Formats: sequence, structure tokens, C-alpha cells
Amino acid sequence: MHWEETKVFDVNAVALGVNELDLMMAAGRALAQEVKYSINHGSLIGEIWFICGPGNNGGDGFVAAEEFLAMHAQNHEIKVRVLATHEEQKTLASRIVCARLTEGDIPIHVWDSGRWSRPLPTDRRILMLVDCMLGIGQGGPGESALPRGRIAEVMDWLYSRFEVGFPWVLACDVPTGWGSSRPLNANMTLTFHSDKIGLTLENGQHAPGVGGIKVAELPWPGETVDPGPGDMIRYPPLSSDAKKGDRGRVLVVGGGPYHGAPLLAGMAAARMGADLIHVAMPENAAQRADWPAEIIPEILPDKNHLSIASVERIEERMNSGRGVQALVIGPGLGTDDETIAAVRRILVHAASKGIPTVIDADAIHAMPVAAWPVDLVGVATPQLKEFKAWLGQISPYEMFKDALNYSLWRENSLDEEKAALICTGELDELFGLGARYSVCDGGSPRMAMGGTGDLLAGAIGGLMAVGMSPWSATRLAAWLMRRAGEMAEAELGPGMVASDIPLYLAKALAQRLET
Repeated sequence: MHWEETKVFDVNAVALGVNELDLMMAAGRALAQEVKYSINHGSLIGEIWFICGPGNNGGDGFVAAEEFLAMHAQNHEIKVRVLATHEEQKTLASRIVCARLTEGDIPIHVWDSGRWSRPLPTDRRILMLVDCMLGIGQGGPGESALPRGRIAEVMDWLYSRFEVGFPWVLACDVPTGWGSSRPLNANMTLTFHSDKIGLTLENGQHAPGVGGIKVAELPWPGETVDPGPGDMIRYPPLSSDAKKGDRGRVLVVGGGPYHGAPLLAGMAAARMGADLIHVAMPENAAQRADWPAEIIPEILPDKNHLSIASVERIEERMNSGRGVQALVIGPGLGTDDETIAAVRRILVHAASKGIPTVIDADAIHAMPVAAWPVDLVGVATPQLKEFKAWLGQISPYEMFKDALNYSLWRENSLDEEKAALICTGELDELFGLGARYSVCDGGSPRMAMGGTGDLLAGAIGGLMAVGMSPWSATRLAAWLMRRAGEMAEAELGPGMVASDIPLYLAKALAQRLET
């Protein structure tokens, strides 16, 4: 599970009717149970300090403190305290649970102007620090997680206070500052739903600073892990000082027998916010096409279908200037033997350059039988018949497990988001590295028309070009396609056609960005 998916799934769960406060209560109870388990294996005389930040991670700590105190109400040898880094909480749920604590029997100490709002004892043993300060946040592990402001000050105070004999530390979700130059190392980490990328190393050992790892389930509906509105969390925000090209260049290679399919893919990529869209087609197909103003034509040397003769021209486009940030290959290509041979050459080049690639439609025929191309970063988008012809009796799980073994990719790392497969149909099935799986349903029955597969491929390519990983781009594109179909049908009815959809893709994207 990618660390950003923590927030993705929270938003999805709320959209499915789950109360955010219920999620916080469940996480807090699980944390309290882990505190109880750890304390029962040691001394029962002393204090437990729950150190709570200003967000939902801190809210989990407020709940855990209250729940743990209730478990030990008759044990007067254990004292529970809350050390809050901020007086004000950022989220409604955390404000609610904090307000409830202030009316109870748990002392709350707030950090203010370099000291605590009320004195802390110096003559009692501190059995445990429960780290609920930062959690994962948006940045994930690394210097973006470096504690700052009041949280950094509290960490300074902790290191000074416990210069000798640091207490046992239990981290909520992940240790504060995880992966940065200044983490609060934990003896145990309780994370939620599933292990997070980076907590466990490729060799199966726990990463330095996280201690042991336990996983607690949350009361999410099963559909929470499927694509939903929470996937918008991972869409890269626009920059106020952006320049042309900063949001990526997409190259669509298609056409020959058909000319509309690659243009549909290009328009979908543009509506995902990519800056520059190039479509490469054989000459005769390009002459038949009605080129939209947003698309830059790349006329290939071939007349009727893609062949080896055009590969050098395509590779030049992929290599020149800033290169391309995503390649979409397959829409409308046809399955001529020369075409399939040319596609194989292009895929090898894309893999060597690390260019995220969408393999769609006829290009699926160029994929190695029941295998993923070596080191190819990207997404395959077969419909069911193509899926069965390509994989045969091999499951996607087996294929991706083999891909990890023969590629340079590392398990339990961000590499596990580098490849994805979406089998399209009435129900889209998504498969990824590390046994990832989800489904996407909904939409309009009218989306069964020709051209929607080309739109999906282009949308994935556009999202990868703006900076999303293959797995996250596939999830978001699948969900946006379904929503765009619903919006288009509501306005246009059964007469809508594939070329209507790109505008509604943009509207679905904008609607979710606003909310």
C-alpha cells in the first residue's frame, strides 16, 4: 500500500457513507489495545504519554488515551497523559475527540512558547511514549516528512528530557519524521489496513526506525480499496509558475487502418492536463484525419501501416528535447506482422529510457506471451478477449511476480507502482505488482460503444505524463471514465458518441478537484 493511499481510502470510505469519526474511533481503539498488550508485558507502575499532533494522527491518539484509561480504570498505578503539540486541531474529527478529552480525567499538556501549559512530573517512570504527532501526511517518507515548527520543538524537548533512558516508543501508523534526517525512532509501529511501502525492506526485514510492525484493520466497506473520489488525492497540483511542457508531453502512436482512435486517445490525454500531445500516424491515415487544434501531428514515413521504417522517426521524437513523459501505443494500428515487429522495437526503446507506456488495443499483440516486457514502466489495457489471448492460463499475479524477479525493480518499494494491467469490460479489473487488485464499476451502458478503450488509454497516458505512477494513473483514469460516461449520458442521452467524452473527462476531473 502506497502511503498516499491512506488518505485515498479514507476519502473513498467517507464517500461510501462511513463517518470519518468512526474511522478515528476504530484506529484509536486498535492503538489502545496495542498499548495494553505492550504494557502487560512489562512493569505496571508509571505513566503513559500520548503525544498528539494537530491532525487525524493526533485524533487517533486522543481516542487511544481515553480508551486505554477506560481499560485500566481500576489500576491506579498507571497514569495517562496527553501531550498536545498544538492547541487547535486541524480536522473536525480530531477537534471532536480532543474536546471530549478536556471534559474527562486525562491531563492535557499543550506545547506553547517553548514549554508545556502545565508542569509534567519528574519523579515517575515513563513506561511508554505513544507517537501520534505526524503520521504519513502527503509527503511520505523522506525529507518532506522532516518535523518542523512545534513538532520539531517537542522532539527537541523529548530528546533533552530523556537524554538517558529513552522510553519504549509505539508509533501510530508510521513514526514521526519517518525517512527524514530526524525521525522519532519507534520500538513498534501499529499501521492500518496493510503494510505501507518502505516500512518493510526488500529482504523482508523491517526498515530502520520502525521497530516491529503490526497491522490493524479499519471498518472500511470492501469497495473502499476500489477506485473512487479519493484517488484525486494523488493528482499532482498545478504550479502557479508553470511553463509550457512542465505538465508533460504525450506521444500517441497509432493509426493506419483507422485514424480516429489515436485522435481520441490524444484528446483524452489533453483533458487530463498534459501540456503537449503528439499523435504519430502513417501518412494516409493522417491525411484522412480531422486534426484537433490541441494535437500536434507527427506524420510517419509509412504510407498505410506502421512498420520498421517509422521506428527511427518515433525514437527521435521520444529522445529530442525534454523527450516524452508518456507513450500511448496501439489505438487503430492494426495487426500487420510488420506493425507488431515495429511495436516490439518501440517498447524495448521505451523500457530502456524509462518512459511510462500504455500498451493498448492492437499493440497488445506485441507483448511477450504471458509475460511483462523487461523493465517496461507502464500499463496494459486489454479487453477480455485480448487478456485471455495474451496471458492464457497464467494469472496476472504470477506474471507480475515473475516481472519483479527478472527486472531491476525492488519489492516493498515504490517500484511496485511501476506496472499495472486493466482488463476492461462491464466491470474493469485492475491488477498490479505486489498482488494489487481492485475493480471499477458504474458508468453508462452507452460506454460499451467503440472508442472508449482509446479514451481510457489516452487518459492513463495523460495522467502519467503529469506525474502519476502507472498504478495510481490507472485507478484514477478508470474512475474518471465511468463518471464522465454518467455525466455525458445525463446531458446527451443515448445519442452520445466517443468524441463527446473528453470534455466530460475534464469536467469530472475539475468537479473532484473543487471538492
